[in-house]
Amino acid sequence: MAPAPIPAPLPPWARVLIQVLPGIAAGLQEVLQYIGTMHTTDETPVHSWRRAQIIWEHVGNTRPADKYANSIDIANITGGNIDSSWTDSDYSTVHTQVSSIISYYLTVMSTDMRCAEVRYYRRQFNPMNITQPFAPTGPPEKIFLVGQSGSGTAQPSTPPQCAVTHTEKTAYPRHWGRSYWPCPASAHITAGGYLSNGITDGLANAIGTAYRLMQEAEFFPVVPVTQVQGAPSRGLLGVTQVQVDNVPDVVRRRRPSVKTHAALSPA
Repeated sequence: MAPAPIPAPLPPWARVLIQVLPGIAAGLQEVLQYIGTMHTTDETPVHSWRRAQIIWEHVGNTRPADKYANSIDIANITGGNIDSSWTDSDYSTVHTQVSSIISYYLTVMSTDMRCAEVRYYRRQFNPMNITQPFAPTGPPEKIFLVGQSGSGTAQPSTPPQCAVTHTEKTAYPRHWGRSYWPCPASAHITAGGYLSNGITDGLANAIGTAYRLMQEAEFFPVVPVTQVQGAPSRGLLGVTQVQVDNVPDVVRRRRPSVKTHAALSPA
């Protein structure tokens, strides 16, 4: 059955796609509940969403190259359409929920880590005839300072490349989102190198609750896509479920920028 137009209000966890026309083939739309149209930078009005970029750092390390970042993409869908004009109240509504996730994650971080700030960037699609799918973001539209340190344990954090991941499921299994939460405390690594059940269950609950509350306020976590099942496309897929597993992930680019010790073998 073909998907319906986006209702007002859009229910939480809906299988929704907001796409740049001409969009995906009709046969690929069957798994969706709702579908809408996304306007690109050459159209009026231009549609946009926001990316919340969360900035983390080691306490006492001010080197920009050693900061960590993970992000969440969020669309304001009001009255069945994207609302691109975010107000201060909109940012506050969303940031309250993003802050709740940060507050939980700080409880499983070592005291040598902290969350510095959250930056909100405007995101837009270029038209399909431009190879680069995303328009330049420019500076953040909003910055919220956090400045809170980890409170879970005095044990050291894991190496900088280590992360807990949350997966954002959508209507299309190979088109899911993922965000990497950096440096959990080493106390949460169990025998065999797995993450503890406490951290996986706790983060899944914190993110799931925050996402649901955002959606009830008509702010929807989304996964930007540039192709669907191999066919070029541009659009935003709604998040239908959040998953956190107990396998630590590795982010290679998080290698520290400065070494503090090195040893050479004897000549």
